[in-house]
Formats: sequence, structure tokens, C-alpha cells
Amino acid sequence: MFDKYIQFKREREIGETLSDTFKFIRENIKPLFKILTKTAGVPFIILVFAITYYSYTTGKQSFDLMSILNDSQQVSDGILDFYFSIFLGAIIMLIASAVFYAFLVSTIHYSVKSYMKNEGTILTEEVSLDVKQNWLNYLGMSFIIGILTFIGIMLCFLPGIYIGVVLTLMYSIYAFNNLSIGESFSYSFQLIKSNWWMSFFAMLITYILVYILSLIFQLPAIIYMFVKGFAISQEGSLSDPSSMFDWGYVILTAISSIGQYLFYIIFIVACIFIYFNLNEKKNQTGMYDEINSLGNR
Repeated sequence: MFDKYIQFKREREIGETLSDTFKFIRENIKPLFKILTKTAGVPFIILVFAITYYSYTTGKQSFDLMSILNDSQQVSDGILDFYFSIFLGAIIMLIASAVFYAFLVSTIHYSVKSYMKNEGTILTEEVSLDVKQNWLNYLGMSFIIGILTFIGIMLCFLPGIYIGVVLTLMYSIYAFNNLSIGESFSYSFQLIKSNWWMSFFAMLITYILVYILSLIFQLPAIIYMFVKGFAISQEGSLSDPSSMFDWGYVILTAISSIGQYLFYIIFIVACIFIYFNLNEKKNQTGMYDEINSLGNR
């Protein structure tokens, strides 16, 4: 196990960050998914239903509204139904996404923490206990990051990007430095000082890679819509466009969304490596640990 052990506490270039991210996930895929099933299984199922409901509602309501455009009274009522259904579906999906993401991020972070503590072994019970005790704090941090990033983007776009990159480190600071949410918030600005651009490019490249990989899960839904549209046009049944959004489309759309969430594990692990890279530049904890370990031999 020691030969395969990945040392998190060291400085890395962007290329090393990506390669070690995939190496860590590849070598620990079984324990990671075992723990994720235990900690995030129920939120994941709820999220699947929320995505399915939202996909079905948006598709059906859009074409229901199109089918009554010639009747002003029906259009008025239809618009109200349309916005209410879309709003309700979006709220349900937002809440389900936030809860699942909190479990996902906390599980990955505490899995890495267990991996480091036990020199390459991830202990399920240890991680489950940490997630149980801290997932609500991760949910709170997600809302803080989301709200502040959104405000920054609305004000001038670039401040939102800056804040988003900085505060992404909060998750790792909270887990590995054992600080409070407020302390993690403040320390994230100190840690990234003079290294924002490097962190930004590392996160950007990882995000683009994750997005490209997630497109694989979107292809079935795109192909299905193309084939379905062609078949409907051949049958001359375009008068009922709602038939485009049947359960086949809804299920494939849900699968594509699920794939995107699972691929996000790559981004989370990469951000953990980015955190340790910054931490080593500033504090050199990995070097001190090596010196101490040599002294204890």
C-alpha cells in the first residue's frame, strides 16, 4: 500500500495535480463509491427524482403553453401555470442538489483525510462519522460560496470569479485545518494570496475537462431527441409537440444530469490537491512531517 500511497502534502504543478487526481480516484474508486453509497445514497435518489420531475415539468409545460397560443384567456392561465410549475420544479431541484452536493463534498474530503491518516487506507466508519457530524456545515458553506459568488458576478462579473476561486478552498480548510466556518472563510483569502492565478487556471482546466467528460452522458439524450424529432416529422404529428418530451427523454436527461454530478468528484479531488499545494507553499507542513517521521525512526 505504501508504494502506491499518494502524498497530498507537497507542491504540484497543474499537470501533476490532474494526473494525481485521476490516480487517486482510480486507486480508491471502490472504497469511495462504497462510502458515497452509504453517506450520499438517499440524497442521490432524491436528487434523481427531483431532476426527473423538473425535466418532465419544463418540457411538458413549455409545449402545453405553445399549444394554446391562439386563445388569449388560455394563454393567460397557461403562463401562470407555466411559471408556477417551473418555479416549483426549480426550487425542489435546487434544494435536492444542495443537500446532495454537501454530502458529496464532505464525503470526498473526509475520505482523503482518512486516507492520509491511515497511510493509504480509507476507513468507511471513520468517514461516515465525520460526514454525519459535518455535512450541515458543508451545506452552509455551499450557500455562502454560492450567494457571494452570485452577488460578485451580478456586480461586475470578475469579482464573482475571484471570490468563487478563493472560497472554493473553504471546504478543504475546514476539513484539514479543523477551523470553524468563519475562520475557514478568512483563511481562504490568506492562503491564496499571490497564488490566485495559478489556482484559477488549475480549477479552470479541471472544470473544462470535467465538462467535456460529462458530455458523454448528454449524448444519448441529444441523439434521442434528434431521432424522435425526425420520426415525428416523418409521421406528420408535429401538431402535438409535447410528444417530444416523453418518458424516454426525461429518463435520458436525468441520466445525463447524474453523470455530470458524478464526474464532479474529479473537480473536488483536484481542488483538494490545489489546497495542499498552496498550503505547502505557505506552511511547508509536508516537509515538517517528513522531518518528524525521520526523527521517530
